Amino acid sequence: MDTLPRGVVLVEGGHDTGTTRYLEGTPMDDTDLDLELDTRVAALEARAPGRGDPPRLTQGARRGRLTASLTLAPLLLLGVVATAAAGAVVVGQQATGREGIQNPGQPLAGARMECMTPPEAAAYLAERGYPDVVWQVEAGDPTAGGGKGATTSTQHATAPEHGYVVPGSILDDGRPIMIVDQRVGATGHGDCLE
Repeated sequence: MDTLPRGVVLVEGGHDTGTTRYLEGTPMDDTDLDLELDTRVAALEARAPGRGDPPRLTQGARRGRLTASLTLAPLLLLGVVATAAAGAVVVGQQATGREGIQNPGQPLAGARMECMTPPEAAAYLAERGYPDVVWQVEAGDPTAGGGKGATTSTQHATAPEHGYVVPGSILDDGRPIMIVDQRVGATGHGDCLE
């Protein structure tokens, strides 16, 4: 291959003609390129908004921020503990455990209402002085929706016609609450299954 004169660039290619073209230009070494780039960068930096050095905190400002953090940390911890304690008190007042209506020592101990239909249980309760009963009906399919369940819970003043009776408890106002399970796949529970 021939040596090219200074300032001439060899360009190969073209369309399959196998020809070679020579382009002439001015020689530029790396020093010239670096100098030109440095000049351009300096011009861009001069036009950019802002100050020279980033702001720095003085020793006093750093100490003040540290003191404020150390002072506020125990107060924050105290606030978190107080909130948790208050939440526990509220939940403790709202959640009231009650004995089951059929448990030993309760008004209908040993009644076996889980073996009755809802209308039979309503008649049994009325005979024993509980004509006003809250009937909580659990219905739907607990396996629907990919296992998430699609069930409802509603309260009624009259006993439903079908379902499994789950004995409840006595409410604060003296009325018994009875649960009736009408969910898909319900089988009842208690003494009737033995």
